Amino acid sequence: PHAGRQISQSVLRPHVAAADRLFTWDTPHAARHRHHLTTSLPSHLVNSALMSIRGAYAPNTKTTYAAGTLRFTQFCDRWNINEEERMPASYPLLCAFIGEHKGRQAGNTIRSWLSGIRAWHIINHAPWFGEDEWVQLARVSANKEGTKHKRPLRAPVSIEHLLALHRVLNLSTPFHAAVWALALCTFFGCRRLGELAVTTAAAFDGKYHVLRSVMITFRTLRDGSSSANFHIPWTKTTKELGALVILTARHDILCPVTALKNHLSVNSSTDESAPLFAYTTASSQSKMLLKHDFLNFCIGIWSSAMLAHVLGHSFRIGGAVELLLAGVPPEIVAATGGWTSLAFLLYWRRMEEILPMSTSKAYNKSHIDSLAAIFEQFRIYNKIPSAL
Repeated sequence: PHAGRQISQSVLRPHVAAADRLFTWDTPHAARHRHHLTTSLPSHLVNSALMSIRGAYAPNTKTTYAAGTLRFTQFCDRWNINEEERMPASYPLLCAFIGEHKGRQAGNTIRSWLSGIRAWHIINHAPWFGEDEWVQLARVSANKEGTKHKRPLRAPVSIEHLLALHRVLNLSTPFHAAVWALALCTFFGCRRLGELAVTTAAAFDGKYHVLRSVMITFRTLRDGSSSANFHIPWTKTTKELGALVILTARHDILCPVTALKNHLSVNSSTDESAPLFAYTTASSQSKMLLKHDFLNFCIGIWSSAMLAHVLGHSFRIGGAVELLLAGVPPEIVAATGGWTSLAFLLYWRRMEEILPMSTSKAYNKSHIDSLAAIFEQFRIYNKIPSAL
């Protein structure tokens, strides 16, 4: 295990990939539950039932929740908590777990860990006492004391970032073509980077990641404008319903439709079963463009250009801002990024904090003031209370 992830050795907790902890880390309660199932149902039906719930969690979700089971197990090991007491975890045990970490971790981090512990309980049909009033009070306390550990807000990706990236790319190179297409599709499609890029090779799954075989529709409209769209199978908010990524062509080097066409042409030999933004290596093999490889490549270029440091979510923020500055109605931008009216307004209020941090000249005070006026009209039109 990596540093900080060690646990006491136990046959109940084998060394497995993080994404597998929810379903392989065991407790006496979980073992009794499985035994009860096997005495009431044929074994193949039990296996079928277990597999059906396993499919409810996306790969990224299982990996994220694994941190909760790890930290809770480490806590229980440290205090020699009996195996019988670990599941179901009592309300005072959960409060003690929160108390151990409050003030040392951000409230959101502790909340995420508790979500993982809760999922672990649900999977093993154990009662969950996380809604107890004591636990709720402990969470409030953790939120208050964890403020100093919040990650600093990151600036959005801007047009300057994209131009700096374009200057060093050779778009006839498979890797560069894939990077450019992913950057522009994520930015102008207002998508989360994790919806278009694969996080890890082990997490790749066609049920959650868009494939090269996806049907991409290119259209030229009566007014001469053109667009491209394709369906992604999974998003954070719509789950298995997925979403339609809609890209509108531009008449400059930042055209996402042109970038996508170029990627499909340069990487035409990529396997149909590979992720959409996979590229062809020098040995003619298909290789996934992983999220961290993409970000590391881009951030290296932007750091050299002295541009603001960004994260994966910065593409979604920056794309929304650019479309609004270009005069696209907020309703259209909200639909493009899959926001509801209320969520989009709340999202803007977060952007009001982020935009002034940006080093981009595009986001000066007059532009921010213009965006504020646009969103105020949007709020009034959608009858959203100003107090939110």
